[in-house]
Amino acid sequence: MLPVQNIYQQLVTTLQSNPITLLQAPPGAGKSTWLPLQLMRDGHFKRIVMLEPRRLAARNIANYLAQCQNENVGQSVGLRVRGESKVSSNTRLEIVTEGMLTRMLQNDPELSDIDLLIFDEFHERSIAADTSLAFALETQSALRDDLTILLMSATLDTERYTQFFDCPVIQSSGRSYPIDEVYIPIKDESRWLDAIAPLIKQALNEQSGSALVFLPGQFEIVGVQQALNDLPSNCLVAILFGEQDKANQQAAIAPAPEGMRKVVLTTNVAETSLTIEGIRIVIDSGKRRAASYNLKTGVTELTTQSISRSSAVQRAGRAGRIESGVVYRLGSKQTFERRNSHDNPEILTSDISQLMLEAKQWGANISELTLLDTPTAQQCTQAMSLLTMLEAIDGKGKLTKLGSNMLGFGADIRLAHMLLKAQALEAELPGIYRLALYLVALLESRINSANELSLALHSQQQRPHPVFKQQLKYWQSRLKVTDSNSELNTEYLGLLVALAYPDRIAKKRGNGYLLANGAGADLNTDFWHNDDYLAIASMGGHKGTRIFAATALSPFELQDYLPHLFTTLTRCEFDEKTARFIHQDEVKLGAITLTSQPSKQKLDKTERAKAWLNLFTKQGFALFNEQPDAQQLLIRMSLASQFMPDTFPAISEQQLIETADDWLGVYLQDIKTLEQLKKFNYFEALQNCFDWPQQTALKALLPLRLTVPSGSNIKINYQLDGPAKLSVRMQEVYGLTSTPMLANGNLPLLMELLSPGKRSLQLTQDLAHFWASSYRDVQKEMKGRYPKHFWPDDPANSVATNRVKSKM
Repeated sequence: MLPVQNIYQQLVTTLQSNPITLLQAPPGAGKSTWLPLQLMRDGHFKRIVMLEPRRLAARNIANYLAQCQNENVGQSVGLRVRGESKVSSNTRLEIVTEGMLTRMLQNDPELSDIDLLIFDEFHERSIAADTSLAFALETQSALRDDLTILLMSATLDTERYTQFFDCPVIQSSGRSYPIDEVYIPIKDESRWLDAIAPLIKQALNEQSGSALVFLPGQFEIVGVQQALNDLPSNCLVAILFGEQDKANQQAAIAPAPEGMRKVVLTTNVAETSLTIEGIRIVIDSGKRRAASYNLKTGVTELTTQSISRSSAVQRAGRAGRIESGVVYRLGSKQTFERRNSHDNPEILTSDISQLMLEAKQWGANISELTLLDTPTAQQCTQAMSLLTMLEAIDGKGKLTKLGSNMLGFGADIRLAHMLLKAQALEAELPGIYRLALYLVALLESRINSANELSLALHSQQQRPHPVFKQQLKYWQSRLKVTDSNSELNTEYLGLLVALAYPDRIAKKRGNGYLLANGAGADLNTDFWHNDDYLAIASMGGHKGTRIFAATALSPFELQDYLPHLFTTLTRCEFDEKTARFIHQDEVKLGAITLTSQPSKQKLDKTERAKAWLNLFTKQGFALFNEQPDAQQLLIRMSLASQFMPDTFPAISEQQLIETADDWLGVYLQDIKTLEQLKKFNYFEALQNCFDWPQQTALKALLPLRLTVPSGSNIKINYQLDGPAKLSVRMQEVYGLTSTPMLANGNLPLLMELLSPGKRSLQLTQDLAHFWASSYRDVQKEMKGRYPKHFWPDDPANSVATNRVKSKM
């Protein structure tokens, strides 16, 4: 009896009375297999759709459940993954991958006839899963109050999810057998891969049964496979990863022949919802390949990262599915315990362009979707920029017809844009569509070894890699294109790459390149390109700036096909190096300047003022000669906004720099030279940031000068942090019994009392206390040094003076 059977009735009751439910069940509980099948058989729901994060798991679950029904897939149990759809009018339980569920929702927001959505392995938190869940929640609240949602995983962040969704959680025990843990510390973390093959051999010697070895990707799998060529003859080595064809995947999953042991080298494709018979040893490298988005370059690169503790638990669970097992973890137990509890969700670490486009197709902004984690403003800005370059949205941010078609294409939106545009250009540019299919197959197969894309394509045409052949066959079949044996015409290759990666069009700059998105790029060490312009298809490496695959490009040939990328403008700015104005007519492609020549337009005052403002934005107030009164005014205005925010608007030096066009621009129109600009007195311009009543209030609350008892008008020195300061000769404040108040008592005044020779005698913020205490010591000393000046015994009640005794 499977553990999930023990909570089945409780779960059914909960599902029937709640719109959303969480099920936490360890590996082996039966949540991905027995549970959906039983829900279908019992007829609690008319039609169930279960989302699986990976195609391999989706196929295997669908096949297993169909076998349980003594049927083929496509009857009561259906399957829908990329390139494969097996459903019928009899289908009541459908296993789908994440992108498929999003398409189903976009095509039919009401999800007609579907009344239960199951999100399996929800802890993986892919962008596609977050997207489809957000849409499903909106469908549930606005269109289908009878739609039920079940989120399932072995390692859910239960407390957070129950609070966010305001829903109940059902917990099941697992059917996992006991699993021993063995930690293998390593001295040099950078050489972790070298330790894997010896560890596999150690585990095979110490344990019985077959082994499942978790590695980050195909590169590591191939390396370890080569290092295992001396295993005993009864040990078979199999490999398993997501891009394999179905036959090789099934061979890796199949149990070892009788009398044989199997070592399966896999990525995290085998981490969840997959049982490989005979496995009782798991060897965990503790690594995974995960998307890391570089906001500066706009490149999503796959980097090798340490897995979280929850992923490690999932992997270890593979060892205890059939019998008691053991997990060998590379690294110490202390290192393991320092890992994050859960992996970061993809929505915070990846390009969100697809999500943004999906949201626009859905009729919403990202901010309106119910998302567990919200992308940053930077991610949204980057996505808007890319979608505009891909013609998926217009200048107002609205979805275009092309953008809608790109979403329904079933490919990365960059490649969809390229294929759709190539298809439209085929009549004008014969052969471009066939070339586009080859390029998509090359990029999706990830087997390219040549930096020059044209060489890579010719190489694959002559000696195709199996994965490339599989991808090319898929796209030719999908788009109903019959291939020919003729040589590829790579004349249009630069245009195709630019259609897919317009932000990575690059212009040579020194030893590297400047990208259209403003980032810099470096050539790979063995890259032989020296072209002035490149179209880059693949980047990554340290800081995401290394060029891996590109082709030469003539940017002006793009103007007929991508005119929206080009901008004609007049640039007017002051060149600090040459100390002169630059007034040029330019053609730009993003951040790249393609042509620049002296402007034919007359330089007007407004343009010149903009140039001065740009210089001010760079240098700030340091651009102007020192102006104590203006500097003090800025401090007083800032203090006023701090102490009385209801009366005065917020003012700060940085804010003024950012909004200089509003308050300073008009004053700069008649300034013709840098010398004039430096001498410009910005007091009036700054003062007018406050209206007349505010200026009047400022003078009363934070006066520039203070009249002391002698009648002198003494300047106050303000500072942003700390008290204001009044430096005045002591004789001039006789008779003053308390320290003056500023800003309605909010700002203390520090009085610096000076000698007749203007040397500092005392600093005080409590004048009355000074008169009654330490003044006596000052009086004794000063009477002898300045006998002609007045030093009364009772200064608090004496007459102030700015004269010597003889002239009082």
